[in-house]
Amino acid sequence: NKTPGPGGRTCSTTQLGEIPDITSMPSTLILEPKNGQVMGAGKPFDIKFLVTNMDLGNFDDPNTEYNSFGQQLTREGLIKGHSHVTIQDLGDGKRPPNAESVDFFLGVNQEDNNGLLTVNVPNGLKPGLKRLCTMSGSFSHQPLVMPVAQRGSQDDCIRLFVK
Repeated sequence: NKTPGPGGRTCSTTQLGEIPDITSMPSTLILEPKNGQVMGAGKPFDIKFLVTNMDLGNFDDPNTEYNSFGQQLTREGLIKGHSHVTIQDLGDGKRPPNAESVDFFLGVNQEDNNGLLTVNVPNGLKPGLKRLCTMSGSFSHQPLVMPVAQRGSQDDCIRLFVK
């Protein structure tokens, strides 16, 4: 599943897997820092976010099992998975950032604490306008597969100003 093809592309033959009921779709809210918060450059801070309708702490070895099996549900119908935190510089805020460029990234494999997750950014950030997002992933790291398109996002993003 990870053998690069032409141009570095890969092909995955893994099926989508189990898909939750519409009443069990995950949702995330970033609690801290606050949207639009001004932060000091180079100062450590914590990110706190709440995830509902997901069985957290399921994180396989991304070096050997990335995309190796489909999305799985618990007996209760919740997606088995984990989350990530990513922070990107937005420059002047008028163009989408390059998806390959991140100021901070962490796969969060903490077990479920009633959906509350905390991530420490130990070295803070360099000055600039930043986008902080969560990214939910299934057990083997695929983006979550949902039962309908017309729904709220399973992830959250906020903007930060670092001075």
